[in-house]
Amino acid sequence: VTPKILHCDFEKSISNASIKIFHNITIKYCVWHYKRSLEVQKNKLCYNEVENNHKIYLLYKAITNFPFINPEYIFDIYNHIIKIICQIYNYFNFLNFLEYFNKTYLYKYDIQYWNYYNDINHITNNASESFNNYLKKLFYKKPSLYELIYHLKREESLSYNNYKRKIEGVW
Repeated sequence: VTPKILHCDFEKSISNASIKIFHNITIKYCVWHYKRSLEVQKNKLCYNEVENNHKIYLLYKAITNFPFINPEYIFDIYNHIIKIICQIYNYFNFLNFLEYFNKTYLYKYDIQYWNYYNDINHITNNASESFNNYLKKLFYKKPSLYELIYHLKREESLSYNNYKRKIEGVW
């Protein structure tokens, strides 16, 4: 089995390992984790500026929606925000937030991994998070690798049987 797409949190080690093993895999990072990370940094670096200034709030919201913007325009929009708006109005705390965004999302992570422009099928990894929670409930303690494989095979078998029944009209 060769996966085509891997949805994950912003975990570089997972995505790098997946690319090494599955050379043609497409990595897609979760938009919820993207927005959550930005919210945490906003609260840490520039909460008052964003909450008390409508212009800055709109700029912050624009950045949180970058996953849905044509990636060709992201650097231009970012540069417009940082050069014209923030430097003119001297929003120093928001500039710290923009510096975090720049280092993290424009350079540390490949934009194609977190951008969903023209590909809005699955923008979160909720399905895998849900399955992970389900697996946690199966084990009262962390299983060995062999126990995990056994249970995953069992789950796969149950899912396949359930799928076949539904296709045959047996619910």
